[in-house]
Amino acid sequence: MIVLDTEDLKNAKISLWLLIINLACFVIFQSPIGEQYSAYLVQNNQKIIDNLEWWRLFTAIFLHADVMHIFSNIFALFLFGALVEKEFTKLTYIIIYFVSGLLGNFFTLILFPPNTISLGASGAIFGLIGSAFVIIAMDNPQLLLFALVYIAFFLISSLAPGINIWAHLFGLVNGVVMGYYVKQKKRSEYESEYARY
Repeated sequence: MIVLDTEDLKNAKISLWLLIINLACFVIFQSPIGEQYSAYLVQNNQKIIDNLEWWRLFTAIFLHADVMHIFSNIFALFLFGALVEKEFTKLTYIIIYFVSGLLGNFFTLILFPPNTISLGASGAIFGLIGSAFVIIAMDNPQLLLFALVYIAFFLISSLAPGINIWAHLFGLVNGVVMGYYVKQKKRSEYESEYARY
């Protein structure tokens, strides 16, 4: 169960800023002027391989194909991001978000054909989803099965045509691994501090 109150949502400032940035980029690059530049920013595997345009692995995180794409991502971003932001530091949150997005795009480059074009924040957001469910499962072990079923649902939904399964999968795996490491470290520090008293 994800328990967030109004105060948690108000304090989710990084999530809110990422939401605003993603929305702003969507509006800009859907406009006639911005659309011509989006070709230089999407993940184009052939361009990365031939011309070493590595920045595309990063810039593609901020681009979305259509209204459904952007709104499904920003909804998940704010829901799961607020939980991760509540539990971890702002810096940890940012690292999880961007490392998950970059890893997802890197494996998209490796595992999809050279003619693949990809865009979206899904890899980064799946990283937040992975970390969120680590938090839920570690705080409430009885909800572990629920968390696994929910994650399985997200992955199965990624099998639909036109969905980048590798970005989702590797973003999720990174989020789980990093989330577990940070959560376990935080728990160990708390237990060590508690043992002193």
